Amino acid sequence: MSRSGVEDAGIPVIDISNPSSAVALQVLHAASTFGFLFIKNDGMTIPPKDIEDMFELSREFFKLPRELKAEYAIHSKRAGGNNRGWVSMQGESLDPEGQKQGDPKEAFNIAESNPSLQPLPSPLSSSSPLISRFQASCHTLCTNILALLGNALSIPSSHGGATWFATRHDQTLGPSGTILRLLYYPSTTAPKDSQSIRAGAHSDYGSLTLLFRPPGNAGLEILKGDGSWGPVPVNPYPSALSSPPILVNIGDLLSFWTSGTLKSTIHRVAFAGGEERYSIAYFCHPRDEVKLEAVPSKLIDEFGKSEEIVEEMERQKKTLGLEGSGNGVALTAKEHLDRRLRVTYGLKE
Repeated sequence: MSRSGVEDAGIPVIDISNPSSAVALQVLHAASTFGFLFIKNDGMTIPPKDIEDMFELSREFFKLPRELKAEYAIHSKRAGGNNRGWVSMQGESLDPEGQKQGDPKEAFNIAESNPSLQPLPSPLSSSSPLISRFQASCHTLCTNILALLGNALSIPSSHGGATWFATRHDQTLGPSGTILRLLYYPSTTAPKDSQSIRAGAHSDYGSLTLLFRPPGNAGLEILKGDGSWGPVPVNPYPSALSSPPILVNIGDLLSFWTSGTLKSTIHRVAFAGGEERYSIAYFCHPRDEVKLEAVPSKLIDEFGKSEEIVEEMERQKKTLGLEGSGNGVALTAKEHLDRRLRVTYGLKE
């Protein structure tokens, strides 16, 4: 049970330290049922010390005066352009149709090293080794999860088998839209509206998202099948797990790519007290030029016939401006991301 006695989302915790076909099926079940899963962090997956140090670095950065952060405003040349840099308070709206103003949060987007990190302000610049190491650990975890999904979907070896997804996310072969994002929600007084939210209802844009939250940072909720919101605990089994598990969710791109078989679940950050809130997200994307062509899997063909999957695909096509198109539309990963970012930041074509 979670806050106020409300039943939580029921997201499973999966140990992938010894990958097997059975583990792959557990990952597939969670990805197609919840769109979310917890990955047990045994300390080797991503060192807890690196996670703690990244949060301390985030706290240092967001304490800087506004004018210093503004020098690296998102999309600016100094920040490296292309979805990199600082997002000001209410600078983006994750639910533009449902919100009167932007989300009450700040963020800083850091792109993948290609071959080095983008220009960064202090104190981020002095911690480049930590940031690069953390990015590499996150990407390795995403690659391992994608390989398990490729295994579970029984992609034929003639098409790459379990490496089908992982190869398309190989950063050594070309750039991608992958972003490491530091997030900060300032303290605030209790809102009069109990439904006030700190990040609007949305689904993520990429393939996989890894989410890190310090203990006590409640508020994340997912939209359940019955239309209610289910809280997502930071650590579902605090007495049994020495290190909080890593939360993973399926993004729109991976859902679109698999014809809706993998579920991109709508989620939000609800008001759960007035304290400061921090989180770190790693948004994993395929290489820019990769085409979102049909994944060669008979399981996907079978899943794609269900009414629920058809509805999910129509939702995603509406988001991407592809209403009325067939399933054969082959956007590139970059085209997919660019369409989403234009809506989020109110950018023109």
